[in-house]
Amino acid sequence: MTSDSGPHELSFQPKLFANASQKKTVPIAELYKQLKKLSKELNGLEQETVDTQSLDAVTRQLLAPSLLRHKEPGVVAYVSCCIADILRLYAPEAPYSEDEIKAVFNVFIDQLQLLGDTDNQFFALREYLLTSLATVRTPALVAMQADAEDTISRFFTVLFGVVSTGQAHNMQMQILDVLQQLVEEPKTVPQDVIDVILLQFTRRRQQDNAAAHQLASDLATNTADILQKYIYQYFNDVIVSAGQAGTLDDL
Repeated sequence: MTSDSGPHELSFQPKLFANASQKKTVPIAELYKQLKKLSKELNGLEQETVDTQSLDAVTRQLLAPSLLRHKEPGVVAYVSCCIADILRLYAPEAPYSEDEIKAVFNVFIDQLQLLGDTDNQFFALREYLLTSLATVRTPALVAMQADAEDTISRFFTVLFGVVSTGQAHNMQMQILDVLQQLVEEPKTVPQDVIDVILLQFTRRRQQDNAAAHQLASDLATNTADILQKYIYQYFNDVIVSAGQAGTLDDL
């Protein structure tokens, strides 16, 4: 880093790949060592004082398929946290294209899907990722894309699937925060998202996962001004369809 009076630079430039093609990483023990050191330094940098030009090289390296699709789950967990910090440091802009953002967030969702395994040795990294998404509000980057419906829907399916009564209250609030961003930021809320939210109010779902039901209730309350038109339309469509089918009396 530079002196306190000037911009802070990323001083550590990791060696992640065995060659310039970036198709093969360094041996796993060394790769973990490099990623842990990189993650620690990125975590210590502040958005207000960082020299983002010093991040340019590692910003691109972290997108390499040999990292994002690495067979070792811990590698992907560390890479995800590093990218989350990159997004934090560049915010509110992003150093990636829309396609790259979409690819990154699908990797993020894969990591969040593993939050239910609290005994996993990489649980803390996935928890860190969730915290970053909630506090930095980076889901807005994907939510504002014109063709983000599938990615947004995956967020809802996965997070409603992993929330549970056994989780810390703070984690449940962070999940709520991420989902609320994904309702508030897009121009329209995907129908699949409405379906997932309403599913949580069924009697069976309330019995199977009370935390998911509470999450849906809190989300509906916090975003009532946005969701009400979609929910009204949903039930209107149900009533019209039932009437056309002659089953209105069964509703």
